[in-house]
Amino acid sequence: MSFLDENIIRRLRNIRESVNILLYDSKKRATKIMDVMSVAAALLGIAALLFDHGFENSSYNAHVIHITFRCIITFYYVKFVLGYLYSFTPKKYFKDYKVNGILLGIILCVLIYDATSPVWVGELLKNLLDIDDPKLFSILVEQTSFLLLLIIELGRASSFLPAMRMSAQKLFTLSFMILIFVGAGLLMLPRMSVAQYDVSFVDALFTATSASCVTGLSVNEISEVFTLRGQLVIMLLIQFGGLNIITFATFFLILSKKNIGIKNQALIKDSLDAKNFTDSMQLLKEIFVSTFVIESIGAILIFFNWSNNTPFIDFYQKAYFSIFHSISAFNNAGFSLFQNGMMNYYCQNAYVLQFVIALLIILGGIGFPVIKDVFGDVIFKRHGKINRKWSLNTKIVVFTSLCLIFIGMFFFMLFEWNNGLKSHQWGGKIIVSFFQSVSARTAGFSSVDFSMLFNPTLILFIILMFIGASPVSTGGGIKTSTFTILLLSAINTIKGKERIDLEHSQVSNSAVLRSMTILLFSACFVILGTIILSFTQPGEDMMKLVFEEVSAFTTTGLSTGITPNLTTSSKIMLIVSMFMGRIGLLTFGFALISKIKPEPDYHYPKARIVIG
Repeated sequence: MSFLDENIIRRLRNIRESVNILLYDSKKRATKIMDVMSVAAALLGIAALLFDHGFENSSYNAHVIHITFRCIITFYYVKFVLGYLYSFTPKKYFKDYKVNGILLGIILCVLIYDATSPVWVGELLKNLLDIDDPKLFSILVEQTSFLLLLIIELGRASSFLPAMRMSAQKLFTLSFMILIFVGAGLLMLPRMSVAQYDVSFVDALFTATSASCVTGLSVNEISEVFTLRGQLVIMLLIQFGGLNIITFATFFLILSKKNIGIKNQALIKDSLDAKNFTDSMQLLKEIFVSTFVIESIGAILIFFNWSNNTPFIDFYQKAYFSIFHSISAFNNAGFSLFQNGMMNYYCQNAYVLQFVIALLIILGGIGFPVIKDVFGDVIFKRHGKINRKWSLNTKIVVFTSLCLIFIGMFFFMLFEWNNGLKSHQWGGKIIVSFFQSVSARTAGFSSVDFSMLFNPTLILFIILMFIGASPVSTGGGIKTSTFTILLLSAINTIKGKERIDLEHSQVSNSAVLRSMTILLFSACFVILGTIILSFTQPGEDMMKLVFEEVSAFTTTGLSTGITPNLTTSSKIMLIVSMFMGRIGLLTFGFALISKIKPEPDYHYPKARIVIG
């Protein structure tokens, strides 16, 4: 570096240090004001986005919204520069606010393009991405970056959550309620649905609950009723609901680089059910990475396995359908953009496509700790570092899941060989049976007409739905581990044993009692829900009502076809069932209890009660 360059850098550093000294006394007050204004600007920006995309605006309103966007973006540029001036460590500042800087840089590039409109950029986009309208593409990039920036800035607001003195269970329950009602409000906006359809509040609430609770039941055909904007809202609700809205709030809190206090750390740790805060942050990272990788690979595989006859308009619609179905499958949601779902003419015989979707469902349903254990083990063995064994939880989940899949597959083929499977060849019968057995465990995709299935098949699927997926997954049900512990407890009771020993480990009595409580509460809730449905749906077949209630409570989404014909009271009952099934009855119970009292140190004499 020349003497002249060093002299210039030195002078710039001196100027900056002088500015730091000049502004030091006002730093604390200015930072606090900027944080408050940042949250207000983020809320205003989101409101402007809602007006822009949710309503048909006049030219004047569109101009006002455009000016609002520019003012908010200008504010964030000013905030970024002031933050740099107030910082005594520029490198650390740029490192902490790297994401903000990247998003502001993208928005700046779009603004420069809009102002200059160079022809070569349009030609480049046309040749590389086959984009005919560069202006529309630039608006999409700008508003996506803008929305991410707003969400990151709102992440700072989550630092106030501990002041509300909420337990993890209460926060989890409240977050899903907020997600559902926000989703319902968005789906009721005029531009979210096709003009000839008037989506009522109950229907919007039902769809938002089904998407947020990754169920898949729908009173409307989403491919017909909702526009692209509405479908994107549903896709986001599936992603937020499947991975737990608290996980996303934590992620954006970290991105915002807000100081995470001790209370926040404890809240995050409890929400993710981790041993400590460090483990919860590691688990959070692994959840996001594994989700992104699996959904991306799934979307690519789905993209190349659509039927050649599928009437996609262009490459982008095909890619959009692939991404939507990948997210829906991995999150065990069961939503499809085709009329009649996977039973559509273009999907019901696409066996490779069904196999890919089934694999995504399995990965989403076994739980993130199991994904880490299984695939982490493969990576370690490949690199020859350590020969690590699977944990007991992983062994239980994998073994139970495989047993349930193949048992369901066998009996489905046995019951429906000449009924639901009669239109398929023997190879197709195997794939479809495998697909439906996997999907019945909380995914909700169906490539056969469930209204035509025999009652033994429906009973089989009710059992599979009730057991459901695995803990810390995107699925519902009482969970595979709960079912296994209950089964082992029953076997031990018959043998006269009081302990459950597995792999040189003893299952705690609290785990057994918790499993029994989950089974009892879940069974009682399903019975109560079915009784209410029998009153609100008079004349309906009881088997179909039981199937619908179990499907809603276990967040599966399979239906015998009665969902669109439900009365308002029945819809509300299923909304409650989906919500309670997603958050869990125990979690809801803990959320209602202000404080759990510890057990007393003394013990009463053992009572002798006759059982059986």
